[in-house]
Amino acid sequence: MNIQKETGKKSTAELEKEVASLKGRVASQDMELTRVSTAIAEKTSTLRNLLDQIYALEIDPGVKRQMTDSCLNLIETETIEKRLNMELTESDSAFLSKLQKKHANLNQRELRISLLVKLNYDTREIGRSIGISTRGMESIRYRMHKKLGLGKHQSIKTYLSELAVTPVK
Repeated sequence: MNIQKETGKKSTAELEKEVASLKGRVASQDMELTRVSTAIAEKTSTLRNLLDQIYALEIDPGVKRQMTDSCLNLIETETIEKRLNMELTESDSAFLSKLQKKHANLNQRELRISLLVKLNYDTREIGRSIGISTRGMESIRYRMHKKLGLGKHQSIKTYLSELAVTPVK
């Protein structure tokens, strides 16, 4: 009977330790999300101010249009970035949890990229949303392919889509 109590105490202690660890991770990720959201809001505000200043310039209309279009594209990218950071659905969270359990070697950026790939964003859009070039994004996908243990001709997109619909074991 004492052995069962000891085992139960150890199991409870291990579970409490794991819960504390998970709470710490959630708090850390919540702080990171807040930091990113604040940075995005600041960037968007700065871009809007720049756009107002460009509108006020008396320069060649073609150059002005090119400058305003660039600003508007950057504002749109920032808006998409904010939406992607904030609008994780329950199924997205479940997918990320499942992916992280199966592939603990993936870092946070790779997990986020995996979600975007599963959601049908193309390499260029993903790269733009995380602030890297298309070529840099292709390099990350290449490394992810290896980390996921996929064969030469297996698609990351297909693998992630299949993983999303596979029941949790």
